[in-house]
Amino acid sequence: MPYQRAEIAKAGLPTQNGETHYAAGDVKAEEASFLNTTNDPSGFTLIDVMAWGSLGHALGFAALAVGSFSLL
Repeated sequence: MPYQRAEIAKAGLPTQNGETHYAAGDVKAEEASFLNTTNDPSGFTLIDVMAWGSLGHALGFAALAVGSFSLL
């Protein structure tokens, strides 16, 4: 996770004519802060929790599907 955050910080915000979209007048281009900020001690955001939850559900479904397969 630190590598991913460092790469995002290095890339920065998209620009047009040398200034960010928000600074150029697009008021809807401001980044949604509630998606990136967290009070979680390990630093997981809402997106991280949803991604790992969906992966866990997919693996659980696969385990149940394989477990229900019977040759008899």
